[in-house]
Amino acid sequence: RRSSREVQDSNSQTPLLESPSLSSSPDVKIDIPLTQELEQELVFPDEPLKTVFSFLFLIFGFLVTTFSLALTHERVPDYDPLPDIVLDNTTYHQWGLKASEIIIILSIVLAFITVILHTHRMIVIRRVFFILGLLYMYRGLTMFVTVLPISDKNYECAPKLNHTITFLELISRVATIVSGGGLSMNGKQIYCGDFIFSGHTMVLMMTFFVVREYSPRTKKFLVFHMLSLVLSVTGVSMLLVSRGHYSIDCLVAYWVTSRVWWTYHTMANTKHLQLSGSHNHMDNIWWWYVFRYAESNVPGEVPRRYSLPLPKRMREGVTRWRARWGGGAGHHRLEETEE
Repeated sequence: RRSSREVQDSNSQTPLLESPSLSSSPDVKIDIPLTQELEQELVFPDEPLKTVFSFLFLIFGFLVTTFSLALTHERVPDYDPLPDIVLDNTTYHQWGLKASEIIIILSIVLAFITVILHTHRMIVIRRVFFILGLLYMYRGLTMFVTVLPISDKNYECAPKLNHTITFLELISRVATIVSGGGLSMNGKQIYCGDFIFSGHTMVLMMTFFVVREYSPRTKKFLVFHMLSLVLSVTGVSMLLVSRGHYSIDCLVAYWVTSRVWWTYHTMANTKHLQLSGSHNHMDNIWWWYVFRYAESNVPGEVPRRYSLPLPKRMREGVTRWRARWGGGAGHHRLEETEE
């Protein structure tokens, strides 16, 4: 039997992890990361209608940028290029712009392969569309409020109008920009003034973020991640040596793109940040309610699982073929395995 003194001493001991906020409440909530088995039990609905809405939002954001460029072209000052620590200390190569745009196309292909092979590709596509729409809207605003002189005096811009631009002329310019996809290599990017911030850098960073976030995080795919990173850095470097943008354009593009991407995915993976209240200052972001609607039925962090983008019958046929010809257990889903 324990003596009364021992009982008193044991009661007087301070429990571990005691805090004033918990002393009045016996309930303690501990967030435990989901295991692979629990992740497989969760349902991640495709919700294609939300993906369509995100695509329409992307189109709207892209149109904001094109209308902004069409108007900004008339306000480009006829000054010499501004002093730039990078441009002033590098050798000019006109071919760098075309090389940068070729790298953009290759990076988009890598990101497209990553997304299309993802089992939850509809969720990933929806997120990419929405973030790109936001970035295009921000870019349309920043290029319009502050117009910089042309960084490359050798770049041929369309002549300015000698009168106030009409609505039909505005629509014609927008159609020309849209038909070229924002690239200069096809000869359709003849309007100048879209400097702050760089759309080329924005797209290059987005492709890298997609590859890094949604491709397997295994040693085997480290080369894939590094390839995407090298392409992005090289694309930005080629853009600078061609004087396609000022250095500040690329820096702002990286900062805005990375912060929007990280903010969105942090909120998407943290359920507390999807609830409105005094604890959550993220609900002050103007697009937070749209984000909450888009992510309302996503139960948690999207697992890195992969499958062929084929109809159900074709996937079952592939499964049977693999089982027949030594494809292991015959699963068509390509699970990521940590090493």
